[in-house]
Amino acid sequence: MKNIYLIGMPSSGKSTLGKELAKNLGFSFTDMDKLIETREQKTISEIFSNQGEAHFRELERKTLHGFQPDQSMVIATGGGVPCFFDNMDYMKKNGISIFLNVELEDLAKRLYKAQGNNRPLLDKSQSEEAVIATIKKTFEERLPFYKQADIQVDGEISVNQLLWLIESYVPVQ
Repeated sequence: MKNIYLIGMPSSGKSTLGKELAKNLGFSFTDMDKLIETREQKTISEIFSNQGEAHFRELERKTLHGFQPDQSMVIATGGGVPCFFDNMDYMKKNGISIFLNVELEDLAKRLYKAQGNNRPLLDKSQSEEAVIATIKKTFEERLPFYKQADIQVDGEISVNQLLWLIESYVPVQ
C-alpha cells in the first residue's frame, strides 16, 4: 500500500498519531526528524546552528525522496517539509498526505511547554506572547502548503476516525 505522510506544525501530534496509525494498519512508522538526527548524529537544533537552515532543508528533501513509494509506511514529516523544494508534490504523487490541523491556541500551548525540546525556529528565551506570535506567523506562511494535502483533519482526530477517512479516500484524477 502507498505510504502515508503526516504533515502539520511542530507539536501537532504527527508522531503520536503516526505510531498508532501505523500499528493499526500493520505499517512501519518513521519520524523524519528523528531519522535525520540519527543519520547526522546531531540534534535538529545543532544542524540549524552549525550548518544552517538551508542545509537542514536539503537533508529533509533527501530523506523524503529516499522513501520508496508503496512501502506501507506512516511517515511523520518535519513541520517545514511540505514548504520546500518539490516535497509536497512528491508526497502527493507517492502516497497519501494528511494535514493535522491543530488550533493555534492549542499549538502555542504545546510548543511553549516544549520550547526547550529541540525547536530550532523558536527562541527559547521568548515570552509566551512572543512564542504565540512566532507560531502564528509560521503557521500562516505554511498553511498554503498544508492545504494541498489529500486529507485535512482536526488535530484531535482519533485513530479510528482517521482509518475510516483513509479507507474511504479516493484520489482525484
